[in-house]
Amino acid sequence: MTTDRKKAAGHVLALFTITVWGTTFVATKTLLNHYDALQIMLMRFFIAWVVLLLLTRKIERPKGVKEELGIFALSLSGITLYYYFENTALTYTLAANVSIILAAAPVFTAVLAHVFTRDEKLSGRTWGGFSIAITGVVLVVFNGTFVLKLNPLGDALSLLAAFSWAVYSVILKRYVGRYDNRILTRKMLFYALLLTAPAALWEKGLPPTAPLFRGDVIFCLLFLGVLGSAVCYITWNIAIKRIGVVNTNNYIYLNPFVTMVCAAIVLREPITAAGIVGAVLIVGGILVSELPKGFSVFGGFYPKEYLDSTYVIDFESLYQAGYRGILFDVDNTLVPHDAPADERSIALFERLHEMGFSTCLISNNREPRVTPFANALKTLYVYKAGKPKRRGYEEGMRRMGTQRSNTLFVGDQLFTDVWGANRAGMHSILVKPMNPKEEIQIVVKRYVEKPILYCYRRRQRKDSCTM
Repeated sequence: MTTDRKKAAGHVLALFTITVWGTTFVATKTLLNHYDALQIMLMRFFIAWVVLLLLTRKIERPKGVKEELGIFALSLSGITLYYYFENTALTYTLAANVSIILAAAPVFTAVLAHVFTRDEKLSGRTWGGFSIAITGVVLVVFNGTFVLKLNPLGDALSLLAAFSWAVYSVILKRYVGRYDNRILTRKMLFYALLLTAPAALWEKGLPPTAPLFRGDVIFCLLFLGVLGSAVCYITWNIAIKRIGVVNTNNYIYLNPFVTMVCAAIVLREPITAAGIVGAVLIVGGILVSELPKGFSVFGGFYPKEYLDSTYVIDFESLYQAGYRGILFDVDNTLVPHDAPADERSIALFERLHEMGFSTCLISNNREPRVTPFANALKTLYVYKAGKPKRRGYEEGMRRMGTQRSNTLFVGDQLFTDVWGANRAGMHSILVKPMNPKEEIQIVVKRYVEKPILYCYRRRQRKDSCTM
């Protein structure tokens, strides 16, 4: 599997895990009618441990005291303490408070990863994504009913739960590459059982067996134990291995959203406009947090080159670089708007053909405008090309017999010419319009182009300074 596919699979696994974890509240809520939180944790962990024991069918000898202490720390932070702090916090403060504070886990994770790892450093994107996502979390959690009641103890326990998860995530990175994830998760669950059993027995004793004859109880226990614990801890571990601690934990922001949707489907709880806006902000925050370095929102509109005129392009150097086909826009690229082919444009195309270039005009104009112009230049052409759709560019390459890798495009507009060329995967060259007198719809687009060109020039200056 290629690196890109592994990363894509990591994102899918993280999304799958959070989707499952976001729906476990329904099962937990059902079980709380029959058991207390510690009893549910005990049964959940036991089922998951048995399932993984059956799958692995092998008991390994410990690799050393230090190694086992590390796995014990994983179990303590990511399973026992996390669930204990979370469930206990719910008895002291509002569920909304707990959900919002737990959504801070990705930030704690990013800070710890920044301090204790070499390859996952904090960036402005991390903080920007957190700000956007946490706003969305607040909207989703309240879902149109804004009630916030601070409780120091409950809120402190929620913070401890978020911090425990962050500790687990950072420690986990040291182990996911060295262990079979099924065995690692089984070991963690075993220690979680050892830690949970005394507390559960001390609090309420063994779970009563009578509710186990109910179908809904059995289903909920299996859902929590098999899918929510055995499967999801494995998929989460794999996601961390493939896309990193910080990127994986960013999906935690989605947890309240999944819960909101599940509540709407299962419990018929309404989804308000605030909840929908919050969901959009959460997704936006995750995307911002995971944008690669150098990413620009307007990057799809950026040309590969930006020059004063078509007639200053160094076509000789481009031919030496391996380019063999050139697609040209017509109006304000080769001649002023609606002007016929002139001596300069005819001479340019003669020179290009002598060099060995194939040429083709692609224009959104109708045939009466494009055909005579192309005939004067003795070049191929595509009229009504539908830019920025890819089909016009692809048809031009087909007629020239070239491919994306050895084809250039030259045009004067960002939103039609350059964007389309970028979408078609070719080298795009933006030139300044030859004449400011244009149709009104193009004039309007020129004003919209200005901030994008400003960002483009700023990016070019920044890149040149770092070279």
